[in-house]
Amino acid sequence: MRRQSGSRGAGLVIASMAGAMLLGSCRQSGEPAHSTAAERLRPAAATTAASTTGGTIYVPVYSAISLGTTNRAHSVDLAATVSVRNVSASHPITLDSVRYYDSVGKHVRDYLDRSSTLPALGSVEFVVQRADTAGGPGANFLIRWHADDGVDEPLVEAIMLGQSGNAGISFSSRGRPVTAAANR
Repeated sequence: MRRQSGSRGAGLVIASMAGAMLLGSCRQSGEPAHSTAAERLRPAAATTAASTTGGTIYVPVYSAISLGTTNRAHSVDLAATVSVRNVSASHPITLDSVRYYDSVGKHVRDYLDRSSTLPALGSVEFVVQRADTAGGPGANFLIRWHADDGVDEPLVEAIMLGQSGNAGISFSSRGRPVTAAANR
């Protein structure tokens, strides 16, 4: 029996890999649609009278971006993943709310239905699917959290991914603490 090689064999390998990547990038029906919160967060215990610190973090996300490659506006839909990371090696933090807003500041959805605890050095992701364009190009998240005094604020980043033709588009943004938004 003779082995196949050359361009025909290489083409078969490339086609197989492309098919596997395509299948791997599709969301399976059993996967959560919007986050890993159900897997990684636990309901928070009732708050005590102990000293606490906390705040609100604003995170810009983009569910679409204009390419501006021609005279006509051409936009690309993007998936966005917001990652919340507890940087404390020894203390949990509590996420009180994770709220998603659109480009004009209208509330789109809540990603948590109750306060939840993120363990020490734990992380959780909140996903806006590529087909979900409700937020628009100027969407954002407000994430309210608290913890025991002396615990550092969580690190919050967003990663946006998309594709236009053969080009992959990816970029990130970092959340920043805000004080006036805490009362929303």
